[in-house]
Amino acid sequence: MRKRPKQERSQLMVATLIEATARCMSKYGFDGVTTPKIAEIAGVSVGSLYQYFDDKQSLIEALLKQKAHELLLALQNQFMAMQPDSAHDAVRQTLTYTFAQLQEQDGLFLEIVKNWTRLPMETMIDIVQTSSLDFWKIFLLKHHQDFPSTNLQVKFFIIINSTIFTMMRFASSNTHQIQQDELVDGLTQMIIDCLQQDAPKPAPAPVQAPQMKR
Repeated sequence: MRKRPKQERSQLMVATLIEATARCMSKYGFDGVTTPKIAEIAGVSVGSLYQYFDDKQSLIEALLKQKAHELLLALQNQFMAMQPDSAHDAVRQTLTYTFAQLQEQDGLFLEIVKNWTRLPMETMIDIVQTSSLDFWKIFLLKHHQDFPSTNLQVKFFIIINSTIFTMMRFASSNTHQIQQDELVDGLTQMIIDCLQQDAPKPAPAPVQAPQMKR
């Protein structure tokens, strides 16, 4: 971003340009996005656009950051509102809700996912990784009795990255040999199994020493 928006008018302009980028990608697809089209949708001149953003890539990166924050906030709000019967049910509901979010916003998220190898996804994934830690802390506070507290950083890294990659891979493919519900079930079990690693095993029953015959 060229100019940091400090005044309310500038902040509104940046927000308008990012929203126009989202609408442009939904309407024309990633390959059809251009700065003139974004400016036209935003109702501003291309010159005004370049006062804040260097090019199409910087606009898309700003859009990815915003959508990552919005998605994670929606997930956290959804999780806090849920009343699951178990930790397993909580994970499954969260994954199902995430898939539903990917299919909303006029196809924007699906267009992002389909082109994730061509987009600056590192920024978005870094935001998801960092913000997801807050989500998992809330999750463990609710279900701390079900899981050990060992190696949490390692477990979170594995869970977050493997889940993100699997969901993006599934959403970006047009041909599937499995159904979405089956994938959600598999991911749910993977996450629960990962969190339950190193759980204390029940102590073996004490072995009584044989009594000597008199």
